[in-house]
Amino acid sequence: MRLSKLALCIASVSLPVMAQTNSSEQPKLTTNLDAVTVTATRTEKTALNSSQAVNVISAENIEDVLATTVFDSLIAVPNVTATGGPRAGGQKFSVRGFNDAEDVLVSVDGAIQTFEKYRMGSFFGDADLYRTVSIKRGPSTVLHGGGALGGVVEMEFKDASDFLAPDQTAGAKIKLGHHGNNNENNGSVYAYARPTDSLDILAAYIKRQSDDFELSNGEALDNSAIEAESLLLKGEYYLTDDSLIGLSYSQSEDAQRTEFNTTDPGAWGTVYRRVKQSVTNLSYELNPVNNKYLDLAVRFGNSQSHVTETDGQGMLEDYIGVESHYEYNINTLDIMNTSILGKHALTYGVQYSDKERVGDKQSYPCLEYNMQTYACLEYGNELIYSQMTSQPGGKQKRIGVYIQDEFTWQALTLTGGVRYEEYRSTPTALFDSHYSELDTKVEHSKVVPAVTVNYQFTEQFAVFASYQEGFRAPLIDELYDLYGGRNPNLALETENSQNQEIGMSYQTDNVFSDRDSLTGRVVYFDTQVDDEIQSNTSSVTNPAPAPRYNNSGSNDRDGFELEVNYAYSIGYVNLAYSEISGEDQDGEPLWYLPADKLALTAGLFFFDEALRTGISVQDIAERTVLAYDGATQSYKETQQDSYTLVGLNANWDINDFWSVRVAVDNLLDKEYQVMAGTGGAIGDYGVGRNIKTQVSFKF
Repeated sequence: MRLSKLALCIASVSLPVMAQTNSSEQPKLTTNLDAVTVTATRTEKTALNSSQAVNVISAENIEDVLATTVFDSLIAVPNVTATGGPRAGGQKFSVRGFNDAEDVLVSVDGAIQTFEKYRMGSFFGDADLYRTVSIKRGPSTVLHGGGALGGVVEMEFKDASDFLAPDQTAGAKIKLGHHGNNNENNGSVYAYARPTDSLDILAAYIKRQSDDFELSNGEALDNSAIEAESLLLKGEYYLTDDSLIGLSYSQSEDAQRTEFNTTDPGAWGTVYRRVKQSVTNLSYELNPVNNKYLDLAVRFGNSQSHVTETDGQGMLEDYIGVESHYEYNINTLDIMNTSILGKHALTYGVQYSDKERVGDKQSYPCLEYNMQTYACLEYGNELIYSQMTSQPGGKQKRIGVYIQDEFTWQALTLTGGVRYEEYRSTPTALFDSHYSELDTKVEHSKVVPAVTVNYQFTEQFAVFASYQEGFRAPLIDELYDLYGGRNPNLALETENSQNQEIGMSYQTDNVFSDRDSLTGRVVYFDTQVDDEIQSNTSSVTNPAPAPRYNNSGSNDRDGFELEVNYAYSIGYVNLAYSEISGEDQDGEPLWYLPADKLALTAGLFFFDEALRTGISVQDIAERTVLAYDGATQSYKETQQDSYTLVGLNANWDINDFWSVRVAVDNLLDKEYQVMAGTGGAIGDYGVGRNIKTQVSFKF
């Protein structure tokens, strides 16, 4: 087990303090780990009592820091961060070092949201749209399906109930804000109503416009301006006291000239890029009060991600052509029910999704090519349509069935489950026509188990252990990639993982007075990945026309996560610490793993919570990375420096109508560099000091 002295010291100091406190009958103040979630077990539990590494980021957490994207609010979540750099269009979720879109399953109101493109991020929704962001660390394949090797990120849209006062039937809220660093102006309008006792309606519009960011080294981040807008329409209607139907539609769009490479440093050239993501959800819930066997949820979702690039500059002119288009269209159907049978809570269901991937472009053919400058010297006159060999299109259908039994007997809770999932992948008709002699339709299937044991020694103290298997099927581009004249690899197998965790949790009231509460959780995990699908484009070790992708890798990683949260009637203190390390099949370190992180967030409330203030301190340790040395044209080990970031925030509810917020990121204007989105290298410099303000009015 690879644990640092700091981790052992924190654990040895914190846990005895937690264990010496006493319980009381006084009402409990809530901490971060008391947030209710269904991400881990599909049955409502607090994040602490789920016996899983789950965190819930609330709308209040997002608004406190005046976040532009969800990635801005990940400070206090252990072993979860963003990779890819300061540009919103270049960021991806990294959960326990899994930082590719295919390894972290993301859903919005139940609809799977996936996008993957070379040197670009994967999620673009505005942070102001969401009421909660639940993050489950570690595999969650039994309940959520393949592609959750690193974890699951589930987002839930805001609805009218988040704004309506108890006796209010209609209202509106307007927010106007400014960010000083990039001269961003932003505005939000929310209109909400409850015209009848059975119907809730919400409409929201958000717009952001800015100049380029100023980085922590004092330089401007060229082509990082924002020109984005988002729309949300959501309604819920109670058919009866026991049944509910919901419908929502959201759309986020950004259009501007930007760097082709938004995930890593280096000049690649610019393109005019239009990004549009939309999510449509239809849901039905049935939960009769006196029926223990029926707690039904049915969700149908459609998510679409479209990226269009034009006007490529320099060497990108030929690559982009007149217009390049990348697209993901995903339909999701999720049917789930929970039945209570004595001491057993049975959760079972079926999930179906079909994903269409598009990668094509229109261009004029190059008649004469300069091999030294990579520039076309003469073009043809006839516009042609072609498919991207590096981003091949196709379709992939998935169906999964699962059952989970949560058995509780006295102080013991035993949760076990199993899932069967099947994938069917097909290429485009154009690909089929080139490989008519091959059976290009590929099928994969997998059965995965999971088991968690939780023992509640006292009302305050519990220990838990879990074993979960995960997997992901080969992606469309991994199966059908033809870039550089290579052959496809239709024999790719699933990538598999095994994850073991042990941990303990503690919760109590009345630690130092009758008005406080303490919660804590410690987790150690070990994850092994086998048959890892890797890309090898080396002309030496893998000469063309050999396939680019193979099941040639494996790795093992382990880590430690600690969370201690203290709440008092006039404030709170939250501590989160995480570290992770690992090796690949050759005994080499996993260079893309995040650095050790220590995060402290605290706040004080004044005037019956009319004024709320907060501070965050995030300490990121140094880490060793493998970087390319242009002088020697080889890779060598180097150090990414440690850094500490300090943030402040304050919110003043002047009266029932007016509120003012202030947040400061990187208060000390610390120079630092983030993790790049490719290979975990040293990325761009982070954003310099950013003073953000907002005024809101509701009526």
